[in-house]
Amino acid sequence: MKVSLHSTKAQLAAALVVGGIVVGAAVYWSSGTKGGDTDPCQAASQSPADQTGAKLCRALQHAGLPALLGVPSAKAVYAGQMAAPGTTEEVHVEWNAGQYAVILSTSQTGTVQGTEQLAGHPAALLSGTSNGHQVNRLEVAWRAAGGAGVYAVDVMMADGSTIAQSDAGRLERAVAAKALPGLPEWHAS
Repeated sequence: MKVSLHSTKAQLAAALVVGGIVVGAAVYWSSGTKGGDTDPCQAASQSPADQTGAKLCRALQHAGLPALLGVPSAKAVYAGQMAAPGTTEEVHVEWNAGQYAVILSTSQTGTVQGTEQLAGHPAALLSGTSNGHQVNRLEVAWRAAGGAGVYAVDVMMADGSTIAQSDAGRLERAVAAKALPGLPEWHAS
């Protein structure tokens, strides 16, 4: 297991106390490829958390992040995965492209309370502060009918500087609209 600077950003996003989703202090973060593997999205094990992480990783890997984020000449780079040990309730995966860090996460227990729709699913753009930093997040319900289960997209500046809420929201919507329907668990109804 490696711990990196990216872990701090992911924990910051995960600690956002909006929508009732909070990740405790007991988390692990892994990054990079394992043993020289060429596929950064290959699951490290058969554990449910690693399998979920691999699916989230592939969704971002195939989303065309540089174009979506407006940095077409940048290269998208896998930064790692975070989850609470022994659980699949929350899994977070980060990719970086240019000056942006993108985290796609999933929570089995959260719900989305919002009037916005994204690809036919209830969605809510949330904003708050954590440790004095502005944090923005787009949450989208797993199912078009709503209920338990949330996908979340966080777009942040890779260097930790502040991103305007309007820019974060626009980018998060673009990433979610492209990445989420590609997930095997995306429920049309």
